[in-house]
Amino acid sequence: MSAKEKTETPIHVALGFHDSKGTYSQYAGVVMASIFERTKSPVCVHILHDKTLTERNRSLLIETAESYGQNVSFHDVCAYIERLGDETTRDFQRNGDIGALFRLAIPETLPLDKVIYLDCDVVVNMDIRELWDISVEDCSCAGVLESPRGRFSATSIRMRLMGCDPKKYINSGVLLMNIPRMKEKFDVRQVSLWFARYRYCRKYRDQDLINSCFSGDIKLLEVRFNNHYVNRNEGYRGDINDPYVVDSILHASTKKPWASPKGSAVDRLYWRAFLKTPWGRLPPEELVDMIIDIFQKSPFTHRRTSQCYGKIARSLREEFLENYVFIMAGLLGKYLYYKAKRLFTS
Repeated sequence: MSAKEKTETPIHVALGFHDSKGTYSQYAGVVMASIFERTKSPVCVHILHDKTLTERNRSLLIETAESYGQNVSFHDVCAYIERLGDETTRDFQRNGDIGALFRLAIPETLPLDKVIYLDCDVVVNMDIRELWDISVEDCSCAGVLESPRGRFSATSIRMRLMGCDPKKYINSGVLLMNIPRMKEKFDVRQVSLWFARYRYCRKYRDQDLINSCFSGDIKLLEVRFNNHYVNRNEGYRGDINDPYVVDSILHASTKKPWASPKGSAVDRLYWRAFLKTPWGRLPPEELVDMIIDIFQKSPFTHRRTSQCYGKIARSLREEFLENYVFIMAGLLGKYLYYKAKRLFTS
């Protein structure tokens, strides 16, 4: 790193994860390596964690940063999670995504003016300064539009019930955050009240909350800053030189490279970055075992069957399960149930 780059103001990136199985630290390390490989500026990665982060994984994350001459800092969010209350945390624990709460702690935890938040299932295939240099002075946060929905679709109706703007409903996997502005509108008490108020219609929890609380104060970013469509395309062959993949942040929002690889660009870039982390320095025999295990999980093992089932599932979801009549009936039922519950318990 040059003398000029060393004196440059660092780019701040936040990653958050709950690591009960001891594997999510590895995914965070891959995100870090992918950033450092392509970013010339100094970067400081902020790890939001709880007691599940082991000392070994902490040291490997530090080693990942130091191997590139970059910095990493750790922030325990246990106190913040406790303040949210048992009801909110139990809801996330039941769905196995307690780590999704950690991004909500950023405004109160990080003493910064601005930060890039990334999920641990992304691979950065660009100089992340391009995202960092986008101004968020006139908004609370910025992100990429979630999959567009029709005006009268069940999803759009659900969004409007929570006070979200369907035309600016962003995916929370990549966020550029104006921390002081978010902090003015966003505290632990408001988070808990929001979850209680919209329990009957929320679906994506933390993502719904962010879009609801900051509705009207969100900036839309180009798709390339959170390209979560490329991994959903069954026909995509994984060319990492494709113009749609180059100079972007790829988001494995459905099929995870470590759980269900299918030969996409996300898979290829993930495993290339993995081999540059301390977790990737495996003896040959362990590397062979890992490759075979991954191959067994891949839908390419039974490719045609997998595609057929996928098409059937999508057809059922689109034609029946996502029909707004059924969704609205379900939302109404949930609303009446929780209202009755409050009446009888008050």
